[in-house]
Amino acid sequence: MSDFVVIGTDTNAGKTSFALLWLTAFGNRFAYWKPVETGDSDTGRVRRLVDATVFEPVVHFADAVAPPLAARHEGQTIPPASQIAAARPKSDCPLLIETFGGPLSPLNESELQVELICRLGSPCVLVTSSAVGAVGRSLAVLHTLRGHGVSVRAVVLIGPTDRYAESEILMHGRIPVRTLQPPHEWDAPSLKLSVDEQRGVLAELHSFVDERIDQPAPDWLGRDRRSIWHPYTPLRDADPPIPVVSAQDEFLNLADGRQLIDGISSWWTTLHGHRQPRLMQALRQAVKRIDHVHFAGVTHPYAVECAEGLLKTAPWTEGRVFFSDNGSTAVEVALKMAYQFWCHGGEPKRTLFVGFEGSYHGDTFGAMAVGRDPVFFGRFESFLFRAERVPVLPELLDLFLSKWHPQVAAVVIEPLIQAAGGMRVHSPHILRDLYAVARRHHVLFIADEVMTAYRTGTVWAHTAAGITPDFICAAKTLAGGVLPLAATLVAPEIVAAFDTDDRAQTFFHGHSFTGHPLACAVAAENLRLLADGRWRQQAERISRCWEGALYDLGELPGVRNARACGTMLAIDVGAGGYLADVGRRLRATCIEKGVLLRPLGNVLYALPPLCTSDESLARIVEAMWSAAVLAAES
Repeated sequence: MSDFVVIGTDTNAGKTSFALLWLTAFGNRFAYWKPVETGDSDTGRVRRLVDATVFEPVVHFADAVAPPLAARHEGQTIPPASQIAAARPKSDCPLLIETFGGPLSPLNESELQVELICRLGSPCVLVTSSAVGAVGRSLAVLHTLRGHGVSVRAVVLIGPTDRYAESEILMHGRIPVRTLQPPHEWDAPSLKLSVDEQRGVLAELHSFVDERIDQPAPDWLGRDRRSIWHPYTPLRDADPPIPVVSAQDEFLNLADGRQLIDGISSWWTTLHGHRQPRLMQALRQAVKRIDHVHFAGVTHPYAVECAEGLLKTAPWTEGRVFFSDNGSTAVEVALKMAYQFWCHGGEPKRTLFVGFEGSYHGDTFGAMAVGRDPVFFGRFESFLFRAERVPVLPELLDLFLSKWHPQVAAVVIEPLIQAAGGMRVHSPHILRDLYAVARRHHVLFIADEVMTAYRTGTVWAHTAAGITPDFICAAKTLAGGVLPLAATLVAPEIVAAFDTDDRAQTFFHGHSFTGHPLACAVAAENLRLLADGRWRQQAERISRCWEGALYDLGELPGVRNARACGTMLAIDVGAGGYLADVGRRLRATCIEKGVLLRPLGNVLYALPPLCTSDESLARIVEAMWSAAVLAAES
């Protein structure tokens, strides 16, 4: 286990109480260090009451006032944060490092304590009194710490249990919360008795803190180069992969100690943020009961809960959910069902599908056929089934369907945002008209919501146009980005065509891991988390930030088509499309600025998790601005 830092919301929050309980519980497996002290010595108190290695503070002043003031009274100064952090004791066991006051307490004449916390670079536990105000105090400090990139593993309330405070901090802070009772007397026997009564809680807190991933061996990246073929990455002359060892909220922690903001939600999957506590808890609970079971003729409660939750969001009162494992397969299911629907109705010649220029629906052959991007899939053209791509213009779709509709099975579109095709945006009005054209020509309509779900300000992007697709394809954020899971939501009219005694008309499709219980358990909890609608406030906050950034980005030299839709922000930097060299330079500059973005060629975009703080949003915009400026100068 690594060192960890105990932070209080303020003075007398209970930091030393927590330290004494922890050190009593885990004996000599930890050492104690409080680098800055004023007033009565907590270091001396810990040394008297527990059997642990205790290191001396860097500075100690007699007056029980703010450290800079106490130092001034004695005619001294407090060293800078960098010097204090460098004085960290060398210990054979992990350090419990106790801070003073709160993160924004003055450390010296020019720095706040949060500077020292950042320099220490260790995970943290936030401690506060469970008295009235615990929710506000905890959330305010969490917001500050996360804005500085500090990893907080748990919040500990010291005092009488307050379930309301625990649940509110968990919900709004997205972090585990536990309560510890101080002993009746501050002596060693009372401490031991208190620990014995609360050993289960302390063990849970230990598991939250001890989430360290072992640092990789020195040749980790070399082994990667020799053994792994990364997606959408050339084998020659590729930038080294970024070595991620852990993640929390919007942050990725790297093997070399750096921290990056995950500005694209790990390929658009991580909706709330990394390791969202309720989703992690749902996974832990499910693992205690089940691992996997095949889904043909077998079911489990997690799949039922997930399907019911999805259907509550659908535009129909009934319908069914067909599970698969990723966005491509969700689209494949819709394509196969659409064609088979017409076969059941006596129209097997409807073998043509219609997609749109700039679309991308996945890498399996059916998804490639309706996307037909020449850069990605041109060399497979001879293997692809019949599909036509038209511009995202209702009048041109109408022109095509007027001639070919008897042969068309379905139209498929990414509503409002064509993502991998370059974050191309179209309006709800255009989407509504495209749908009306398809309906007028009696053609089925597939909404590929693999990326767009919850990202454009509504649950499903297509609802902004007030339309009712026959199929809705979901994946990526379905399980909050925790595990792979996809679903195809199917309208009642389509389901009815398969509801027959003729077994030959069964939909013969499935995968070994269809409806995986663990993924469904997380997805069911994700849908419950989303059902309260609070996510909309987060999405609106991000959208407002993008609105404020659009003008400045759009005015930069070489930047075209600055655009935003929901939580997506994008700019075109120069020209050249997906293979443009500028994409590599844009990515490198953003990483230097502490932000992970993955440009689509010359299209630089951000699509961060909903939890992303205002400070991190500002850093994303700054990184995009700097990348665009440097690209224009080079």
